[in-house]
Amino acid sequence: MGLNHHVDWLLNQEIEDLVAEGALEEGTPAYGVAQKVIQEGYDLLSPNQRWVFDTFVVPALERRKKELRLLEIANNAAP
Repeated sequence: MGLNHHVDWLLNQEIEDLVAEGALEEGTPAYGVAQKVIQEGYDLLSPNQRWVFDTFVVPALERRKKELRLLEIANNAAP
């Protein structure tokens, strides 16, 4: 594979973190669609792929971001 200027490295890391945490499973349609977004962008998804991404991946990403914010707040509050 050649150099791909469309790769979303931040999303790639976030998806890998979700997999490591068990919130997203490799081999599932949601994982496959997330990989497509990482490589090609959201705009190239079909309507069905957008539904999968919006229904399964986005909520998992939002939950993870919320958990990370709460951890940051807790760590900053600790003596």
